[in-house]
Amino acid sequence: MEIRTPLIAILVLGILICMYLRRNMPELISSRIYLFFLITAFVNVLCEIFECTVFIYLHKVYAVLRRLSQNFYIITLLITVFVVCAYLCSKICYRYRRMFIYMAIMAIPLLIAIGVVIMGEISYSRTAPGYYYSIGSAITYAYATGFAYIVVALIVAFIYRGRMRKDEFAAIEIGLFIWACIAIFQFYTKGVQIFSLAVMVMALILFISLENPKEFYEKNIPNVRNKDSFISMLAEYFGYERPFYIMSVIFTGKTKVFTGTDTHDLFTIQGAVANMASKKIGISGYLSDWNTLSFITKKRTNVETFMNLINNYKGDLGNYKMIFSVLDIPRCVKELDKTMQVLNFVSGEYVHTQSSPNLVVDQKIIDKMIYRNSIEDVVRDAIKNKKFEVYYQPILNVKDGSFSSAEALVRLIRQEGEEYISPEEFVPIAEKCGLIIEMDDLVFEKVCSFITREKISEYGLKTIEVNLSGNEAVDIKTHDRLICKMEKYNIPPEFINFEITETSYINNDEVFKENVKRLKERGSTFSMDDFGSGYSNLLELLKMDYLLVKLDKEFVWQCLDSKKPENLRMLKHTINFLKDYGLHILAEGVETLEQAKALIDNGVEYLQGFYYSRPVNEADFIEFLKANERRAQ
Repeated sequence: MEIRTPLIAILVLGILICMYLRRNMPELISSRIYLFFLITAFVNVLCEIFECTVFIYLHKVYAVLRRLSQNFYIITLLITVFVVCAYLCSKICYRYRRMFIYMAIMAIPLLIAIGVVIMGEISYSRTAPGYYYSIGSAITYAYATGFAYIVVALIVAFIYRGRMRKDEFAAIEIGLFIWACIAIFQFYTKGVQIFSLAVMVMALILFISLENPKEFYEKNIPNVRNKDSFISMLAEYFGYERPFYIMSVIFTGKTKVFTGTDTHDLFTIQGAVANMASKKIGISGYLSDWNTLSFITKKRTNVETFMNLINNYKGDLGNYKMIFSVLDIPRCVKELDKTMQVLNFVSGEYVHTQSSPNLVVDQKIIDKMIYRNSIEDVVRDAIKNKKFEVYYQPILNVKDGSFSSAEALVRLIRQEGEEYISPEEFVPIAEKCGLIIEMDDLVFEKVCSFITREKISEYGLKTIEVNLSGNEAVDIKTHDRLICKMEKYNIPPEFINFEITETSYINNDEVFKENVKRLKERGSTFSMDDFGSGYSNLLELLKMDYLLVKLDKEFVWQCLDSKKPENLRMLKHTINFLKDYGLHILAEGVETLEQAKALIDNGVEYLQGFYYSRPVNEADFIEFLKANERRAQ
């Protein structure tokens, strides 16, 4: 026996315990078991030091004390190995009732081994250099039991590796393998006491890889746990199979434009709300999404109390407002993965459609999420298999009465024979999922192919209007991609007019302006879509040199409302302003002859709407052009 290794081990274990408890007490069962492992390991090494002290510094007349020191060391070592197995069990068991049953079964060999150690034969011997070591049938049985625990844990961890993250599996397997190797070395090398080294290495591996408290917390928000910690805690609550509530505070902007200062303010507000929840209710906050603080509680009274606290919050919210939501588990959702889907849907999309400060997640909201996800699946499939269709809506040139241009509109159908999905539904989802550029690229390819294949310029068509989403407008590769397509199909760039859609806010002016500049140098033109709604406003109009402005149909209808004749002045002022600014004007949503006359009388140069034609497929569009050509003759 030698005392230097245990002294180093107990110092390291003591530091780990202090670091682990410095933040606060762990909440996860696995974390609590790990803390218990640190404590049992600390006690075991302390017993090893006590054993070494007794054998080295006390006379052999203290036989009872020597036996007690041997018993304490072996028993605490067995308990430490058992606790590591329990830690593994907490990682692979989804249901905690079952986990506790497994632990109870696992404890049977431990209890037998402890009984053997207490009642069995234990003695000691010395090596030639004078090192003491324990011998006896009880020692052999105890070592065999501990080694069996380690080997079985290695095998079980490998079999159920799919239930753990890769880093969890690797850390546990490496730690157990090192421990097994040291156990074999310890058993066959008499007088060398290095089990404390194995315990220390296992504790360090688990701490660095899985149980470092800093890894559970947000770096920018003090005392707020991160999303990984939230998911782990949810998994534990589901494991208990008892009802609980997930309360979320969702931070939405009063505007869509965020600055660096707004982001810093958001961190500050989220930290203040989390501290308030901790002090007033005693619950921890988790950043489940960038704009969402989530809290878990078993008490319904906590839900009501916290909702009132949020609704009556007096702190400075800056450019943000707070919406409180609650999800009842398992009444609404019964699985962890679906719970995260619901929370992400509510905080990322659904909340922006609500005006109420409080939101109870119910089956209707979940059904909307399911429908939304089904559309996402259709979009992904359409991109993969190129199922998007392009329809064309003719545009009337008021000056000569010809249909010299048309707008290309994307269409998507679920299955053959079903109705089309509205672009207002699938385009925002494509943007949200980062699929909009791929979708736009497929649509532009189809447009270019159609223009060349059908030689539509021979029918008097001079321009095709193609929507360019905000996401694509700020993609640095957009210019090269679009030019490449036009060159592939021998389409002169001046044949394409790009409409900047209002579905996405242009958040990178430099890239946007560079793309526009390079495309305009080639001959393409640009128009602002949906002027009078969303982000198609005067500020955006001033940012670049548009050729054409398209008046949004809702704006047109409101201005031409016969019940509000005063609104017509807004239309006149808008048209005069845009013309003074040197812009051409197109009105969307023309559905009646009266609307067309009113718009023409007020100086609108281009008209588009159902009065002239609905959006039609390629074949019908060609027939429309042929019919128009015959009428012109």
